[in-house]
Amino acid sequence: MKRILLLLFLVTLLGLFAVLYGLPVLTGALARTSLVEYGTLRVTDDVTCYFIRSETVVTASGPGTIQYYFEEGELVRKGSKVTEVIPDGGAYFTDDNYIISYYIDGHEERFTPETIQTLRKEQIQELEIEMTNTKRETAVAGEALYKTVENGRWYAAFWVDQEDTVKYTKGTYVTLKLPKGDVRCRTLDIIDDQGQWLILLESDRYYADLPKLRKEAVTVVTSDYEGLLLANESIATEDGQPGVFVKDIGGDFVFRPVSVIASDGRFSLVEHSFFYQTIDGERKKVATVEAYDEILNDPERK
Repeated sequence: MKRILLLLFLVTLLGLFAVLYGLPVLTGALARTSLVEYGTLRVTDDVTCYFIRSETVVTASGPGTIQYYFEEGELVRKGSKVTEVIPDGGAYFTDDNYIISYYIDGHEERFTPETIQTLRKEQIQELEIEMTNTKRETAVAGEALYKTVENGRWYAAFWVDQEDTVKYTKGTYVTLKLPKGDVRCRTLDIIDDQGQWLILLESDRYYADLPKLRKEAVTVVTSDYEGLLLANESIATEDGQPGVFVKDIGGDFVFRPVSVIASDGRFSLVEHSFFYQTIDGERKKVATVEAYDEILNDPERK
């Protein structure tokens, strides 16, 4: 009998905890209205990105033991002796100021600034890309010794679906979130590639591991906005005009037009107080939502 009473007590206690801790979550999920508040909307794309530089692979003209004079990623002056292959390969000097890299993937002639606008996804995605460190003790004729990389402008290329092209505008800036830090880039071009869209970026910002990069999964931040945020489920349409239902002083819900600045698929950032719209050929001022307006969360169920 005591065991049964103890079991009933524990069940009752667990039920009480479930009610106390679950009620706030439940009531929040079932809330009919919410307040319009300020927030931040970050619009991003997760893409496979290809990196393009002006680079040249230097090969050994003869066999021998390799002597290196610079480390990976060093910027060297014109006329510097980079390597020497003793006895038959000779010495190798730079003909300009370059970054020296020993990481090579064999695609240096395919990915160049001159060819980036001709890249096609169907061909590029089939490539096997693997960076190899060519630094070693000996070489034979024709083997890669190192590559020179121009210290300046470089490029990035990736593909997006047609609906995502609205995030990009030629001449505007985006941010690449790379393993060793964020890099700001300018949108150079947007090219139709048989239904996929090639996005080309350019940058002159320094990035330490750039000579080692060819293919990398990255996040592109296309915009960061601050303003009034609305859940997309709260936005309805009347006569082709998007808007929300705002609770007025009498407790009724009235339709208020909104002007969407940006959306990430779940939330939209909208103009506040008013926006301008062309109506019947005239530019008119339209009243819209304010901070802390009470709106319907799901107008379809109102």
